[in-house]
Amino acid sequence: MDKKTKRTFIIIGAVEVVVLIFCLVVAILVYSKFDANLTAEQQIKKNGAFLGTLQTNGVLLFFVIVFPALLIFLVDGGYLIYYAVKRESTLNETEKNAIEEEAKRQAREEVLKELQAEQQKSAENKPADPAEKK
Repeated sequence: MDKKTKRTFIIIGAVEVVVLIFCLVVAILVYSKFDANLTAEQQIKKNGAFLGTLQTNGVLLFFVIVFPALLIFLVDGGYLIYYAVKRESTLNETEKNAIEEEAKRQAREEVLKELQAEQQKSAENKPADPAEKK
């Protein structure tokens, strides 16, 4: 992996950490300061515009807190699967060629053994020469 790619991954990882920490802290604040006995206007006055709005609007809470966290986890999981599938073999070209040659040699030996076994079987099952009987 070259330095540019490595730097890009480090920056993306840092941004993901910041977003996840933000989502976690805001979610904790929203749920810890929620009071079910207050109306929506009272929640906004008590906890401020941002937290109060998130406490009173579930869809907004989902898209600001839950959706970004899920999206990050899904993208990271997808990249992990892509990287695992794409990863190259640890064998170098010489080792691959040696393994391929060994497999070919073994295949040839097996085919020769099978042919010899068939020839012996056909020689045993061959009837006696009819010309010798006369």
